[in-house]
Amino acid sequence: MSGLRRPRRANFALPMEEAAQAGEDISPLAFRVPFPDRPSTLVDLTDAKCLLLARELAETIRSMARVGRRIASPGTVQAYVQVARSLDAFFAGRVENAATWTTGQITPQDLNDFETWLYETMPTPRTGYAMLTQAMTLLREIRDARPESLNPALHDRLMFVGLRPRPHFGNKVDAYPPQVAEALREACRSHIREAVRRLATEADASVAAGEDPLTGGWGRWENLLWHLDRHGPISGRELMAHRTRQAGMGPSPWEGKQQELHAAVFPSSEDLASLYLLLILSTGLEPESALELSVDCLKNPTRGYVEIEYIKRRRHGTEVNRMRVRDGGAGTPGGLIRLALRLTRRARAHAWNESKTALWIYWHPNAARIRGGARHFRPRSAAIAFCERYDLRDEHGERLTVHLRRLRKTYKAEFYRVTKGQLPLLARGHSKEVAAAHYADIPALRPLHEAAVADGLSHALEEAVQLRVIPPQREAELKQDTAAAAKELEVEPGDARKLLDGEMDLWLSSCRDFFDSPFGTTGQACPVPFWSCLDCSNAVITSRKLPAVLAYLDHLEDQRQAMPANAFALAHGRTRQRILTQILPAFPEPVLAAARAIAEATRPLENLPPLLGGIGSRQ
Repeated sequence: MSGLRRPRRANFALPMEEAAQAGEDISPLAFRVPFPDRPSTLVDLTDAKCLLLARELAETIRSMARVGRRIASPGTVQAYVQVARSLDAFFAGRVENAATWTTGQITPQDLNDFETWLYETMPTPRTGYAMLTQAMTLLREIRDARPESLNPALHDRLMFVGLRPRPHFGNKVDAYPPQVAEALREACRSHIREAVRRLATEADASVAAGEDPLTGGWGRWENLLWHLDRHGPISGRELMAHRTRQAGMGPSPWEGKQQELHAAVFPSSEDLASLYLLLILSTGLEPESALELSVDCLKNPTRGYVEIEYIKRRRHGTEVNRMRVRDGGAGTPGGLIRLALRLTRRARAHAWNESKTALWIYWHPNAARIRGGARHFRPRSAAIAFCERYDLRDEHGERLTVHLRRLRKTYKAEFYRVTKGQLPLLARGHSKEVAAAHYADIPALRPLHEAAVADGLSHALEEAVQLRVIPPQREAELKQDTAAAAKELEVEPGDARKLLDGEMDLWLSSCRDFFDSPFGTTGQACPVPFWSCLDCSNAVITSRKLPAVLAYLDHLEDQRQAMPANAFALAHGRTRQRILTQILPAFPEPVLAAARAIAEATRPLENLPPLLGGIGSRQ
């Protein structure tokens, strides 16, 4: 036995090592891609049929995964590896000498056939399009690095992705309705208040009242919390073993209550979920960036504000960004992060080294240890239990399912409403094009955009109509100066005198030219009904027309009571508003009182058509 040696790990040469020994300049088919702050990932294409093609693609993936390049995560590496396998499977089934096939032999028709093959074999068009896009990215990387290695005819084909239009990816992610967002916020605030009471107020008092269980006994609640505070989580088996070591001690009264015991001093996943969800709803921070926040993410606090330092991996790999937010109480973003640091203080003292710097850290009941960070904290799973606890419902009355992307959309939509659609302010953290396409053009903001268009059209109409209202004093002055009247009314002097004398009166107004209506053809009579006179640039309102205007206003008020609000606003809202804001304020109160007396005496509404309430109408 003494002559036996300890076995050693055997290293077998991969195919690329054998080829390298033969003097060929080729890239490996299997290697690991390292990342500065993440575990490395394996690229393995040793089972490829098109060996030379696979080596070119593998080398391209390794080049794209260097620090600062396109690929910045293990998941993205594996996505490109899957695309490389698809290219290998496609060409292996259609070429004769698959082992010697290279990217230099690929033609534009081959790419078109590959596109068709993807859409036929992938489960959804979206998956096929995504893989086609990544395949084009690999080939473009080869083109940029070694343009002479590709078929010259392929260069033009690489300028666009595919022949088919981009498949529809379904409805855009919409923001939560205001009532749902407010209910979620209130539930988060309520849970945070309970967590502060449990983990700060009560836990501090219990730990201070406890003592070492070895001397004070394991059956006392405060002593157990003291032990957890000093030594970290304890399993049920360890607790039972400590109990049995003490003479005369029976089963632990806390047996089977491990979660309740640890939740008294360590935060749970639901505690962190309430802080995490409220932070995104308060800042609009990207969910993946908020998940990777560290304990030192708060920078440069000054005058009630602080900067949150975060990493946005979708932007050039690992670019560090900062967001300036309010700082103060628990209702501010800075206060939420400080509160998270306070509630996780005890758990952080007993965390593993890789989790100590993560902001989100908690006691994991399944692992029975302290865990946290982006690798272990799953806010969406924790939010499921959180929504069940508070019975949160969505806009359809169903159980609320928290989609993290909708939280960011909710913040952006609320910010967009508050700033009244200021797109430059919305484009924080991305370009104006992305802000307009992904955050402004969503169903939740459609009523706001439609209202803006309606207001713009109404404003344009107000500017175009220029209704002429002539008070009595100005009317008397114009009767004395025909030239000034013609200039102000923009008519010929003879027509100006006729307008002021009432020879061109209609029912609601005087008309500058009945046969030159903006609603009809020049030379023909005005085609619109009489109530459109108040929206016409030809109309002239004098004190003579006030009785009819007041009588029509009374009629509109009756219609307003009988019609639905939306229908009335669409049919008569603008006319009523014009009478109240443009016509009546131009006349003094004595003139209005006299006009109302005339309207009540002469009953001008009797001349209205039956459908509008005149003689012969149905009561």
